Amino acid sequence: MQQLGGYLLIGIGAIFVLATYLGIPLAIDKLWPVFLLIPAIGFHLFFFMNPKPQRAGLLVPGGILLVYAPLFFFSQLLADGDMSRTWPFFLLGPALGLFELYVFGGRKAALLIPVGILTVVALVFLMANFLSTQIGGAIGLVLIVLGGYLVTRRKNDHHSL
Repeated sequence: MQQLGGYLLIGIGAIFVLATYLGIPLAIDKLWPVFLLIPAIGFHLFFFMNPKPQRAGLLVPGGILLVYAPLFFFSQLLADGDMSRTWPFFLLGPALGLFELYVFGGRKAALLIPVGILTVVALVFLMANFLSTQIGGAIGLVLIVLGGYLVTRRKNDHHSL
């Protein structure tokens, strides 16, 4: 693990030396998300080098950053920093981190509740953001009708709330 840190410092140092002495522009205003991607990969490496369920908590921040870094790259490189339509991905970051915790941390079913809620809410808002307003309104009406059905239907089993 100490060697990994050493290689990381050598790589970062080499980038700064090349930028300084060879005049290679860093374009840090566009490439700053790499500083989120590096710890994301690091969290995953630290877990997978010694994968024990007790260490699976490392995957939560790793999963969050693993979603956020590409989101910020996309925003910086293709959308000129505009995140007005991609903000629901902020909900998918914790969903991925918690799902990784579920898969590698002992499969505690309770973790699937926030994963499902965050994912569904993010997907609904992503669809609403990327579809036209009429289609988004139709999706909203369908969701209202579906929710009304689920609230008012009678259950045949004895486990009703």
